[in-house]
This record gives sequence, structure tokens and C-alpha cells, in this order.
Amino acid sequence: MNRTALSTVLSVFLIGSFFMPLFYWHSFEMNGFNFILSEHIPSYKYLLLVIPFASVFHIFSVLGEGNYFFSQKLFSFIPLITAVAIFMIVFFNKNADPEFFEAGNIFSNTGSGFWLVLGLSLLLAFVRLHKDRISFLEMNSSF
Repeated sequence: MNRTALSTVLSVFLIGSFFMPLFYWHSFEMNGFNFILSEHIPSYKYLLLVIPFASVFHIFSVLGEGNYFFSQKLFSFIPLITAVAIFMIVFFNKNADPEFFEAGNIFSNTGSGFWLVLGLSLLLAFVRLHKDRISFLEMNSSF
């Protein structure tokens, strides 16, 4: 499988994992769509929308192979940065609901969708980084 196909498949799966349970809040499964539509979550919830939009733009930039305002490498790193930022904002917020965390364990309140988003975005960033490193090494070996 070439890097373009792998990058496209990872982006499609990243969009799909947005609709899996990301967080558990008061025994409710909150997928990305429910998290954004919830009235009880502060305004940082809209930052979560960056993940599917960046994935869609990444798919279009990979398949179109045209010159866009942003590079493919930037679109591959945006979901990873956003997922880490959301994790930090949600779990290290001092004004958060004290009942949100059950028995102080923050990892029990993250769903499989969040870990899938984090893993897929890490793989997507690695694939794009690995591609740039290989092309640079091939360029230097031709001299």
C-alpha cells in the first residue's frame, strides 16, 4: 500500500472515529457530535470540530495533489495537536464538574473513540513525517 492510499484510509477512519464514544459524562457516552451539541460543555467544545474538517481537507489535498494554501503535512498534524489539546483542556480544567471524574481516574472517562482518534492522528502524522524523511534520504543518496 503506498503512502497516499494509507494516508487517505487513515483520514477516513479518523472521520469515522469522531462518531464513536469519546468521553463518558455522567454515565452518558458522548461521541464527538453529542459533545459539540451538548449545552453543558463550555465553548472549547467547538475545537473538536477541527479534527474532522482537517481530515476532510487532508483527503482532498492528498487526492487532488494540487497546490493548496496549506500543505498536506500541516493537515496531517492538526488532528494530533487538536486531540492532545482537547485532552488537556478537558482533564486539567480546574473549573470542571467534580462529578465528571469517577474516583479521580481520568482514563476511565475516555472512550474508545478518543483513543482511536489519538492513535489514528498519531499514525497519520507519522506517515506524513516518514514520507518527507524518506524522500530527503533518497535525494541525498543520488549524489
